[in-house]
Amino acid sequence: MDDKNRLMIKRMTLGRLCLIASFIVMISVLDALTAACRKPANDLDIITGLSFRITGNVYGNVKSVLDIGVVSDSPELTLDFDKDIFSGYFLGVDMWRAQLKAGSSLKPGKYHLKLIPPDLPDIKPGDRLKLDALLSYTVNVYGDMNSLRQASLSFINRYTRVSPWFFAIGFFLIALWAGIWIFVISGKIDAEMAKQGFAEIYRVSKKQGGFEVFFGLGRLHGLEAGEKIGLFDASGDFLKEIAVDTIGKEDSSVVVDILKIRPGFMVARMNR
Repeated sequence: MDDKNRLMIKRMTLGRLCLIASFIVMISVLDALTAACRKPANDLDIITGLSFRITGNVYGNVKSVLDIGVVSDSPELTLDFDKDIFSGYFLGVDMWRAQLKAGSSLKPGKYHLKLIPPDLPDIKPGDRLKLDALLSYTVNVYGDMNSLRQASLSFINRYTRVSPWFFAIGFFLIALWAGIWIFVISGKIDAEMAKQGFAEIYRVSKKQGGFEVFFGLGRLHGLEAGEKIGLFDASGDFLKEIAVDTIGKEDSSVVVDILKIRPGFMVARMNR
């Protein structure tokens, strides 16, 4: 097996790897976005005995976090506010930051937290319902990490214990690596073919009188202006003999009148 065939087999293998990795990236991103869309922002998951930080907007005439009341289904499910209210980075609205804690004796299940802001006498009834929804949290408490994963809305996370975003990033890097090597190997294949007087048509542009095709043979490979070359389709069938119009250092072009010509067709020097 010559070098060109070995390189083409490598390129084909890497192409399949790149295609599979890209497909997995697409599926992973779709899985992650679908899971995020299905889960409301105020629906939180936590494991018994653990805690994590959450933030929210301040509503009403709140001077400090002491003005915000909290109603919980269980005394073991608490929200401990930081003492300072801060300004949001994007919209500049006042926000609070707190630690959501699930006590070690809290049994797994679905619980509710509701924030009670100072009275808002001027708020409309319809807006009151919207505000109540924003201030109400559903907290899903799980006994361990495995139970939390089993309830995940992401199929990838549920069955592989890995975040779909990690899957997407990992396989994107694999696809990128394969793509870079395909580019490098393609260059080697083109150089090997050029040594033997062959080249693949890589661009076709419409021009008055026909189509101008570009291929990777030039003066560097011994090609001369007006030289006769053979034109072949993607299957290797001979189409016609043509003469080089424009010659460059490593690339040349010729105008042909074949309507179905496209990138992937081949040219070959007749004297080689």
